[in-house]
Amino acid sequence: MLKRVILNNWQYKLLALFIGFSLWLVVNLGVRVPIVVERSIEVINEDPNYTYKLERKRVRIKLLVIERLSLNESIEGVKAQVDVKGLGEGEYVLKVHVESPFKVFVYPSSVEPEYVKVYVRRKPPQGR
Repeated sequence: MLKRVILNNWQYKLLALFIGFSLWLVVNLGVRVPIVVERSIEVINEDPNYTYKLERKRVRIKLLVIERLSLNESIEGVKAQVDVKGLGEGEYVLKVHVESPFKVFVYPSSVEPEYVKVYVRRKPPQGR
């Protein structure tokens, strides 16, 4: 009889458990508050035959963080990056991507500027 009571309409019971847990999380963790941090832009996927110069070296990132949690380490893990994979010599306007290690707790909502100019030059040949 106990087995029948537990397994009867189990889908609805599982849904109720999920909704209850979600409400508990919202109430206990609190609301998200905006925080603005400044980060240096990292160049990723560099080709060793080229040099890369950024028009701006830093960006401002608006983060939404849960106010009840102390997330200093998570906030420090936020990175601003531009991907230069496959770029040849010239000038490019690239989108700045923001990486957050814990997007559930620290969510990047915006970055300023969103795009940055990158100058790509071929390295001069090194003499022997």
